[in-house]
Formats: sequence, structure tokens, C-alpha cells
Amino acid sequence: PEPSDRIKVKTPVVAENGAVVSVTVEHDIPGAESLSILVSENTNKLAASYLLSDRVASFVNCRIKMRTTSDVIAVIKANGKLYSGKNRVKVTLGGCGG
Repeated sequence: PEPSDRIKVKTPVVAENGAVVSVTVEHDIPGAESLSILVSENTNKLAASYLLSDRVASFVNCRIKMRTTSDVIAVIKANGKLYSGKNRVKVTLGGCGG
């Protein structure tokens, strides 16, 4: 995916409990079709996936599990292209069995 400053990934800098990490993704990419949230160091990288529409707000807020310190990456598909934004989260207590 092409890195984009039009995607804002908001996370805590430090997550004390990796089992519940709050993530908010905001974007202003026209024609956005889908949003996926990935955690680079998790065994299962895909943490969440959403279908988007012009009729809904341009943000998603959720809680995800993180095994260890990692990048949280948001990937948006729009007009046949992929765009990404990311943020690093330091996890002090793993949430995926660690």
C-alpha cells in the first residue's frame, strides 16, 4: 500500500494491557471502499476489517488485541488503490496469550 498522510491512526503510545488496545482511524480519502487494521507482530495480522460507504462517517473506533510492541497499520482501499497509515504501540503486557 502507498503511505498516505490522509489516514490518521490514533492509538496509545503505551498499552498496559495488550488485550484491549483502543484504535481510532480517521481518513479523508474519497471513494473509500474498505478499511483493514493490521498488527505487524501478531500471529494473525488482521485485527479488524470494515466495508465503507460514502454514507457513513470517515472514522472507525475499535479495540484490538496485541501480542507485543508493534505497528498498528490501517489500509484503505479506494478506487482500486491501497493506502496506509500506521502508528507504533508499545505493549507492556501481551494480550494474545503472551
